[in-house]
Amino acid sequence: MPLLSLTTHLALLSTRLPKLKSEQDEDPLFDDDWDASVHFYPAGSAKPPVTLLVMAVKENIIFDPSKEELSVAEVVLAVSIASQSSTSREGMEVDSGRELKLLAVRTIDPPSRLTHPGVPNSLNTATGGTAAGSTEMEVAKTEGVLEEGVWQPPRGGAKRKLIAGMIARVLEKGGVADEVLDGLDAVDLG
Repeated sequence: MPLLSLTTHLALLSTRLPKLKSEQDEDPLFDDDWDASVHFYPAGSAKPPVTLLVMAVKENIIFDPSKEELSVAEVVLAVSIASQSSTSREGMEVDSGRELKLLAVRTIDPPSRLTHPGVPNSLNTATGGTAAGSTEMEVAKTEGVLEEGVWQPPRGGAKRKLIAGMIARVLEKGGVADEVLDGLDAVDLG
């Protein structure tokens, strides 16, 4: 998980605001006693969202990828989630564990989409290949070539099934998102 998301989450949890002393119809007047201040996210209320970075290469899903892993990613998602607690009809909190809510999914162009493919030997005149006669022939020849040892950037978009699987892996009970939120809950902000 990106460090910025973690520090932002913890900073929001520890943010305190001065207590409002004035009434609703008066000009705002705040209490200057810091001990009377209130938390931006009070205990027991909803917590700020967390954004997880998830990538896939073929069918492999990787959480919190390194720079090297991102360089070969076929699809990269920033998945924002929030935890919410279950409540009963009377407003009493039910101890059914954490429920994760999907807030947003953003696609990120991986560096591999910005990288030009290698020149295959069949198109390289220095290695005995023949140059294509026209641009269309060159594109057709390049598109169809899958030579061993020549890196080809991913072409086309990600499959919907793969993206749905990545989101499902983030939201699954006991998965990475639960581990991250458990770790954030364990931090003492006192």
